[in-house]
Amino acid sequence: MAGYIVRRLLSLIPVLLIVAIVVFLILHLTPGNPAMFILGEGASPEQIQELNQKLGLDKPIIAQFFIWLSGIFHGDFGDSYFLGKPVLTAFLENLGPTVSLAILAQLFGVVIALLFGITAAKYKGSIKDEAIMGASLLGISIPSFLLGSLLILLFAVKLQVLPVSGYQPLSHGLWEHLKFLILPSLTLGTIQAALITRMTRSSLLETLSENFVKTAKAKGVNEKSIMLKHALRVAFLPILTVIGESFAGLVTGAAVTESLFNIPGLGQLIVSSIDRRDYAVIQGSILIITVTYVLINLVVDLLYAVIDPRIRNSYRS
Repeated sequence: MAGYIVRRLLSLIPVLLIVAIVVFLILHLTPGNPAMFILGEGASPEQIQELNQKLGLDKPIIAQFFIWLSGIFHGDFGDSYFLGKPVLTAFLENLGPTVSLAILAQLFGVVIALLFGITAAKYKGSIKDEAIMGASLLGISIPSFLLGSLLILLFAVKLQVLPVSGYQPLSHGLWEHLKFLILPSLTLGTIQAALITRMTRSSLLETLSENFVKTAKAKGVNEKSIMLKHALRVAFLPILTVIGESFAGLVTGAAVTESLFNIPGLGQLIVSSIDRRDYAVIQGSILIITVTYVLINLVVDLLYAVIDPRIRNSYRS
């Protein structure tokens, strides 16, 4: 097991290097100069050139890349041109809202998906099954900004039971923290629930046709035990893969929802940095997000071994 973890972590090095090169080249080859954004349209060429020298943007692009890369190896992701603080500090300051939103959305999505997925598999071909599959198809198809807007219109404007937008940290109280995250978490969680529901149903139906399920039925094991204790445990491996990937996607891809609900998370940080050509923040954030994505998938792989003894034995061998 330890050897497998070490190999996976070592495989992260070439992935990060490729991501670093691609992101750096895309940003620096895209038209737009951070100095012009900082100084404004009325800046003279001399002022722009002077600021470029101060920021190190006058050096050859290869030299800029290796300066940035050497700083990363020392734990320095650079400083934001606009925020006036280290990139890592800005990233950590915006991490909390995104993580809170992702956890709530994932909890909602997984609970709803397992409930509906098990029900659809149990009543395959019935009206319940068709209704759940139709609802999941709608959930996958509807854009997050449209669903979020509808939720705002219903719960914030019409019923006035939840705030339209904004964010309060956990230090202001649990309810104050949660009430600003309910609508955005429902927006993201509904989409995740739709995807996981379809995977749960598909995986369960495949497992229910296996011989060990037929044997359990022949021995008189009740249907609830067969579904939850036997079939679901075996069927949970592909479901776990979807859950892991969807959670990583929630952490890294909630920019639209955060912008809609005015949540100061990583999505807003990256989008605003792109608008301002804040190279250091974009490069550092994407690199950290890549590491997070790979580590989440590593945790999912390790959970396979907890669920399935066959995989645990293969890791040991």
